[in-house]
Amino acid sequence: MDLTEVGTRLEAERQRLGLMAVEVYEDKTVKIAQTTYKNYESGKRDIPSSLLIKLWDMGFDVMYVLTGQRLEDIAVDVQARGGVPSYHQRLIHLPEIMDISNPSDKLLAAMYHAEESMVQAGATANEDYDYKTLASLGLGLLDIVK
Repeated sequence: MDLTEVGTRLEAERQRLGLMAVEVYEDKTVKIAQTTYKNYESGKRDIPSSLLIKLWDMGFDVMYVLTGQRLEDIAVDVQARGGVPSYHQRLIHLPEIMDISNPSDKLLAAMYHAEESMVQAGATANEDYDYKTLASLGLGLLDIVK
């Protein structure tokens, strides 16, 4: 994945929320340097999971920033199929080839492991958890691993 694409989507997501860059990097929970944030938006720097969690809390669709696919579109697709994903009651399906140095693949793998834990505990997709829950848990797992 090209970090420039991630940066472009980060900027688009900020604009969708009606925020100026200064409102993001000076936010009381974010508090990063202007140049650091601008490097994220320009794709010159990889976004750490700890920042993604803070952006999520601000309303950013982090899944869109990382993958280009909006959570709401995923949810609508699942509902269109009767609320059951096509891959056997699971929301997350790992691709055959993954690049763990890729932030979106890292998040996807963390979401997969979070879902595995939920399934083993007896939880049911779309009843007990959804994509947003898995994304939050996945981001938390990435933050713990650091």
